[in-house]
Amino acid sequence: MAGRATSKAAGALGLLAGAGLALSAATRRARRIDLRGRVVLITGGARGLGFAIARAFLQRGSRLAICGRDGDKVAQAVEALRREGGDVFGAACDTSNPEQVRGFVDQVLARFGTIDVLVNNAGQCFVGPAAQLEAETVEKALRGIFWLQFHPTMAVLPHMRTRRFGRIVNITSISGKLPVAHQAAYTLGKYAVTGWSETLAIELARDGVHVSTLTPPPLRNGAPMHVHFNGAREGEFIWFTRILTSRLATTTADRVARVVVDAAEHGDRERTITPLSWLGARVQGLAPNLMTWFMTQVERFQPPPGAPGERSPMRPGHEVVNGSQDPRVHALAATARADEEQYLPGQA
Repeated sequence: MAGRATSKAAGALGLLAGAGLALSAATRRARRIDLRGRVVLITGGARGLGFAIARAFLQRGSRLAICGRDGDKVAQAVEALRREGGDVFGAACDTSNPEQVRGFVDQVLARFGTIDVLVNNAGQCFVGPAAQLEAETVEKALRGIFWLQFHPTMAVLPHMRTRRFGRIVNITSISGKLPVAHQAAYTLGKYAVTGWSETLAIELARDGVHVSTLTPPPLRNGAPMHVHFNGAREGEFIWFTRILTSRLATTTADRVARVVVDAAEHGDRERTITPLSWLGARVQGLAPNLMTWFMTQVERFQPPPGAPGERSPMRPGHEVVNGSQDPRVHALAATARADEEQYLPGQA
């Protein structure tokens, strides 16, 4: 009798789980929109992941608006995307500057009449020991990560809420879910973005605006050349670039771009990119002490911090490489540059 009861209970749970999955799939299908002709605004869209995202939306027939701090690079990206048949607008815009953001959004609305999808992609990265961080670096991390997503969101929200329609995709990082040693400033900014994005998803649902939070793992897109390093900079560059050029620990910008498009199309609330990033986020949620212990073991293989009280300013990766005589640094830099070339307008 006990065996029959257990079997019936298991069967009932299975049916309930199946019904839940079916309902979730049906709800997701109901949220789906046709991206053809939709206007998609992508910050940081002139190179790297942003350029890959622009191309992915272009392949779905979307109209594009891209921006970046370097006007020449934006112009090159616009030209490349137009050669592929895209209806594309681009302009220089520092998305940490609210006035520039509002001006760019006004230009996009004047050009296309609407903004259907916002992809907050622009962001900076910071690597080095927490004990040597300067206050200015922490402030820069917030400006270069959180505020870069806050200002564009606030600029497009009145338009989307008035229409009662919109899709916002926020690119955060697995570092917005996990504590990552020697990336305290970066993790700070990404945790802020993740919390902001997840809260928006709750609050804006009533307005017909679906917000997606993406937490990708490290990407093979040449990022180490643009990352800011402090502490023992060459040692920090070596461990970080080894990870970002590893085929095991990373994924490609093209893969992330496909997930971005899919999340925007279906209004998904949260998406991880790889099984490893999915597992890491779940372990952190279920067993944070275990994850902290594991990360502590990993940190033992990273460069030690300087003397107590010592601070060190950040330097971009290309400066670290140019000032180094370590052949390991130059070999890793060459690999990173080769990865980056895949996501530059002139090479696409």
